[in-house]
Amino acid sequence: MFDEILIFGVLGILSGLLAGMFGIGGGLIMVPVLIGTFINLGFENEIIVQLAIGTSISCIIFTGLSSANAHRKKNSIDFDSFKPVASGIVFGAFLGALFAVQIDGLILKITIATFALVVGIDILLDKDLLQNMFRLKPKSIFVGSGIGFLSSILGIGGGTFSVPYFKGSGLNLTSAIGTSAACGVPIAIFGTLGYVLAGINQNMLPNLSFGYVYLPALLGVSLTSIFSAKYGADIAHYLSQATLRRLMASWFFIISIYMFVV
Repeated sequence: MFDEILIFGVLGILSGLLAGMFGIGGGLIMVPVLIGTFINLGFENEIIVQLAIGTSISCIIFTGLSSANAHRKKNSIDFDSFKPVASGIVFGAFLGALFAVQIDGLILKITIATFALVVGIDILLDKDLLQNMFRLKPKSIFVGSGIGFLSSILGIGGGTFSVPYFKGSGLNLTSAIGTSAACGVPIAIFGTLGYVLAGINQNMLPNLSFGYVYLPALLGVSLTSIFSAKYGADIAHYLSQATLRRLMASWFFIISIYMFVV
């Protein structure tokens, strides 16, 4: 039990730092580590990936609040851009959770790994492929619905979608990260609601689960992530745009490799 608590606490620290630095909510570190932890704890294979995703997105409620507040204090959230996108996120995140629990766990893992690889290449090459794609999409509520839906399926705070979108809308990288961090809050709240409701009658879930949310992990990660997110935001404002881009790309490559082999 002590080892489990230690893992969740360290995971929270790393997730908070990444949430503050990149506006990504920390989900792309939480999901892979939670999958490995749940495998070692002997949970049922059929529900491990969905349990990791549901738990990850529930943790982002607290990580996202801390990260968003830190960016708000630095005036790096564009609320005019945030409000319409957040309206769409509410519906998309809830529906994404209900959809994800119907998908095979292996397919979800491969999807996350492939997604992380594509985003890492896009960021590293600085070709703004995602950014240019978002320029062609309808803005505001419709984009928010798509961001919420996909983020809820992947168990992430949405920064990998919303940062390119906000950059494509004309915000600089620091403001895009800050506004993205704010978007992670409604994604996490309504995504969690979906995973809880979807898992109410799932009898393969372990004890101390609330739907597809494992409560010991939620507690351990959240307690440490809310403190470290502030320091991640400080780092984001200290580093150059080029350094931030290289660090983000490197992180996505690591996650992609891990998810392909785990």
